[in-house]
Amino acid sequence: MTLGLLFLLIIVFLVTAVGAKRQARTIISANLKDLSKEVTERRYGYKLLRQNTDASSITKARMLARIIQYDPDILKNDARLKELAVALNVDSICVSDHEGVLIASTEPGFLGFPMNSTEQSGAFMPAIKNKDFELVQDPQERGIDHVIVQYAGVARLDEPGIVQIAYEADNVNNVSDIEVIRDIIQALPIGAGGRFLMLEDGDDPVVFASGDPTENGLRLSELGFRKDPVLPDSVFIRGKPYFYQSVKIPDEPRRVLAVMPKSEVFAARNRTLVALFVIYVVFFVLFFFLLDLLIKRTVTDGFYEVNRALDKIIAGDLTQTVNVRSNPEFLSLSDGINTVVSGLKKNLTDSRRRVKRENELAKSIQRTLIPASGRRFPQFEQVDFVSSFMLASHKGSDVLETFVTDAGRPGFVMVETIGDSVSASLSMMKFRAIFRPCVPPASDPLDMLNRGIEVFKNEKVFKNQFLSIFVGFIDPENGRLDYVNAGYYPPFLRRADGAFEQLRDSVGTVFTSARPVELHQESITFGPGDMFFACSNGIFSYSDREGQLFTKNMLLSSLNTSKADSSQALIDCVMSGIRGFSGELPPEDDVVMAAFRMNP
Repeated sequence: MTLGLLFLLIIVFLVTAVGAKRQARTIISANLKDLSKEVTERRYGYKLLRQNTDASSITKARMLARIIQYDPDILKNDARLKELAVALNVDSICVSDHEGVLIASTEPGFLGFPMNSTEQSGAFMPAIKNKDFELVQDPQERGIDHVIVQYAGVARLDEPGIVQIAYEADNVNNVSDIEVIRDIIQALPIGAGGRFLMLEDGDDPVVFASGDPTENGLRLSELGFRKDPVLPDSVFIRGKPYFYQSVKIPDEPRRVLAVMPKSEVFAARNRTLVALFVIYVVFFVLFFFLLDLLIKRTVTDGFYEVNRALDKIIAGDLTQTVNVRSNPEFLSLSDGINTVVSGLKKNLTDSRRRVKRENELAKSIQRTLIPASGRRFPQFEQVDFVSSFMLASHKGSDVLETFVTDAGRPGFVMVETIGDSVSASLSMMKFRAIFRPCVPPASDPLDMLNRGIEVFKNEKVFKNQFLSIFVGFIDPENGRLDYVNAGYYPPFLRRADGAFEQLRDSVGTVFTSARPVELHQESITFGPGDMFFACSNGIFSYSDREGQLFTKNMLLSSLNTSKADSSQALIDCVMSGIRGFSGELPPEDDVVMAAFRMNP
């Protein structure tokens, strides 16, 4: 058996290794196409941009030469020359005589500078003899003071000489080829941890551009780059093993390597081998305990069958019966459950009576889910947290739970199920049973939900249920609320010196086990006196005698009317606004409210 397992592991290792390498090459190929496209487009765009800017610079230099031709006295007036620089939208102007000596400039200290004295300025000397001369230099160090500028120049029209305009470094479009390549490569990782490396060839190649910008400009020897002597497609970089492949970018003379961490390339292979090993161990253990399992099987199967029938009954299928006859105990249990279901069916034959009794049962379950209204967390003096509940007469299944984590952080969870009656209430009971064990060890709301989300998906009672959830963890010391909002009605926040505003950006996706749900955690920092208010959608089921519903603007008005400095007073003010609107009419849906204030 062990030899068979070893042979199977070797075969799986080889097959999955080949598949992993093929997948890695596919990923590299896909990213290479994007890289090649980006390089081509960016270089073309840079070329067009440079052509346009160069043409604009030459046009301005020609305009300046024409102005000097018609008004040469402007060269003797520094103020007018500076005004002309502003009008042309350039940083400086320089004009030379027939010997290339600057006779006018907006830059102080440049007068008398011989332009043939440096390589940068000497490039414009042919303009003295050639009236058709024009030149736009690349951004470079100015010969006179080594400042990075870009010069454009033409020949003077009034007499031999040079006319120049200049742009300083901040105003020069100096996106070079190296910056283009580095930006693109950095923005195109390969998988989660892979990257491209573009190399300048040599005895010890230099990294021209890398997906990790800290590697730019380093030699491969400085990165600890070495090939694996055993595996031809493996290298080590800074001691970490990588799968690598040489690739080619069109019109790019430099050598390019694509590298991916081996831990990422072979992750699926490693998981498969571990799974096979675990399966073998489990099978080996089961083989020795088979007799014991066979003895217990009749009992276990009986419980599973009873649970499956109960799940269907809880979901509302009252035609379901339990028929487990494997032993006297299950026979008695089956008959008892069937008697209860039969009696329930008999009592629900009348539609009105059935709805009433079902709602009463739902509300009785709901009452077990909610604590009494009032203050929570008395042990935390910094947090004035108060909750309140109003149950509808026949609809709704809302829950508010408060808790303290193992790390000593107070928290709360507000849940609303889309639906009503017993099944919704039972769903809430099961919700509590699932999340209670997840609360103490949780480090934050997202951790708490992720701990319970897999259990959620495997519970059949949630198969056709949609839940909106708001979970908040309060940090009393730092005055911070960390929360996750999965489709719950957005809460309200009031700073100590402002009015209540609704947190519209906090709404996430409603949770359902029928599809994956992406959850996001957000944070709010509270100052002394800041207040938080959250409520379920049921608050808008209140209506007046004419059937008009309570609105969000009415709720905001009630919140902002309250100038009290306690959470209980805030909730009392909201309830006063509701009662003033609806009188004694009950809500059509459950209402859950929570408010807290950070005490100074």
